[in-house]
Amino acid sequence: MSNRTERSPKKQVRRVAAWIYAVLNPIINSLERENSLLDSGNLTWRPLTGRCEAIRTIQEYVAPDQWPNYQTFFAEHVNSVFVPRFEQHDSELAKLETVAQMLLNQLLSDREFLAAVRESLDIYESQRASFGPQAPALVHTRDDIPRMAAEYLINNVQNLPAHYLVSAFWNSTGRNLLHFRNRTEFEPLQRSNNRLNEVSEKLRAALEGYRLTLSREYDVPAAPVPSISFEQ
Repeated sequence: MSNRTERSPKKQVRRVAAWIYAVLNPIINSLERENSLLDSGNLTWRPLTGRCEAIRTIQEYVAPDQWPNYQTFFAEHVNSVFVPRFEQHDSELAKLETVAQMLLNQLLSDREFLAAVRESLDIYESQRASFGPQAPALVHTRDDIPRMAAEYLINNVQNLPAHYLVSAFWNSTGRNLLHFRNRTEFEPLQRSNNRLNEVSEKLRAALEGYRLTLSREYDVPAAPVPSISFEQ
């Protein structure tokens, strides 16, 4: 009886290694990046898709070709704390994306916001020569600017990389619009951001603890080591 108990984990060691390397590590690393984004208020939310580009559901943090390992982990832990925590994370993410969409709609129907965008754009066009040769005229994209500005407000974008068409505008006069984030309309977004961040931090800590437990119990390194094989 005792010998069978001691041998049992040995039979599972490769499956546990797959969970650690293909499931737990990618999720933990992704949640760490997620927390960093949420700390800065950068949701990476896109109006075109209505989704956060770099903040995803838990399963999407696992490479698609490793989803069978994710599903095995999920099935084996269906009665553990992780399944409801995964579901809670994904639910909070969906709520955040919904709040972002609602806020976008509010901004695009807000006369004060639209007037402020036009004013910032007019100032930019009048001073464009002083911003250098890389500052393009935005006459032909004028109607698209309010939606872009609303997206950048929702994502708390402080600076745009130079390859963005409107980077010169946003990085000069456009980012003055960030003061709109102090308005009450943004409070639901901030609360939702904070809630997801809290859920993500606790989930990451729980997964790190469980990885350590598995690593100790099955003698599996927490990260792959080329010189160590699990072949028997």
